[in-house]
Amino acid sequence: MTPRTIVAGLHLRWDGVWQRPQQLLSRIARSIPVVVVEEPFPAHEDRDAVIHDGPVTIVRPLRRRGWAPPFVDDAAIAAARGFAGDGPHGVWLSTPMLDALADAFAARPLIYDVMDELAQFDFAPDGIAARDRALVERADIVFTGGRSLYAARAAAGPKVHCEPSGVELERFAADVTPHPLTAQLVGPVFGYVGVIDERIDVALIEALADGVPGGHVILVGPIVKIDAALLPRRANVHFTGGVPYDGLPSWLAGFDVALLPFARNRATEFISPTKTLEYFAAGKPVISTPIADVVAEFGDTVYLAQDATGFVAAACEALHPSPVRLARGREHARARTWDAIAHRMLDVITQR
Repeated sequence: MTPRTIVAGLHLRWDGVWQRPQQLLSRIARSIPVVVVEEPFPAHEDRDAVIHDGPVTIVRPLRRRGWAPPFVDDAAIAAARGFAGDGPHGVWLSTPMLDALADAFAARPLIYDVMDELAQFDFAPDGIAARDRALVERADIVFTGGRSLYAARAAAGPKVHCEPSGVELERFAADVTPHPLTAQLVGPVFGYVGVIDERIDVALIEALADGVPGGHVILVGPIVKIDAALLPRRANVHFTGGVPYDGLPSWLAGFDVALLPFARNRATEFISPTKTLEYFAAGKPVISTPIADVVAEFGDTVYLAQDATGFVAAACEALHPSPVRLARGREHARARTWDAIAHRMLDVITQR
C-alpha cells in the first residue's frame, strides 16, 4: 500500500547543511507529500515554526527545554498531523530518538534510513544505541547509507537495503567559475567541503599546510562540536564557515586536490562520505585516509594515506593526477545519482 503522506523525523535542520535526508526526501516528495518533524530547537518560547519547501512541509519545534527529551512531543505531533492529513502514513526516521512518530502516525510502512552511526558521535543522546537496535528490529524497511552500516544491520534480514549516498551530477560536473578566494591564491589549493567536527584529523591539516611549499588548505563548512581554538592557525589555512549548497561547485572548481582528511576514530568507523562523489563529479583528484567504505568502493580511484607523512606525499602526487583515476571517478559519479537512488528507494516503499 502506497502511503498518502510520509512523516519524516530528522535530527538535522532542513535548511542546514544539505545532506542525505534532504536529497532523498525532496525527491520522494515529488511522488508522495512529505511532512518533516525536526528535533526540538532551543528558544525563548514554546511554539512550532513551519517552513514550506515545495512539496515538503517542515515542522520545527522551538522549545524552552532545548534539546532535552522528549525529542518529539504532543504539540509537534499535532502540528505535523494537521499537515499530513488522513492516512495511511509512512513514517521515515533518520534518528531513533524520534521513534514516537511511528506510534503517533500508525506507520505503514515504518522506514529507518541509517545515514550514520549516531551513537558513536560526540554528545550522542543517552540510550540512542539501544533505540537504534530496537528500531532496526521494528522497522518494515531499513536503508543504510554505506557498506559498513549495512554490515552492522544485515542480520535483520532482507528488509535491510544498502543504498549508499549519491551526487547531483549536473550540479557538480558543471563548468563554473572558481570562487574569488580560490582564484586569488597563488600555489596549489587543497580543499575540503563538509562539516568540520570530531571526524577531522587536525594533524593532517597541519602537516599538509606545512609540508607543501606555497600550498593552501581551504576548509569549506561549519565548525561544530569541536573547539575552534584547536584548529590549525596558519596564513595558508582558510576556514570559510558554512556556505550555501548552491555555491559548493564554485569552491570545488578552485581546488587542485580534494581532501577526505578523516581521523580514524569511533565517529568515522562507519562513515561513507557523500562528498567523495561530489569531488569525483567535479573532476578532482581525491586523497583520503583509509576509511573502510572509501577503500572498499573507491580504493582504486582515490589516493590513500595512512598517516600525516603519507598524506602530504599523496597530496603532492595528486597534483599530477592519473587520467585513469579521474576517469574512474567520473564513472562512479555517473553511476550514483540521487535521482536514481531515490527512485529505487521509492520503489521499495511502494511495492512492499
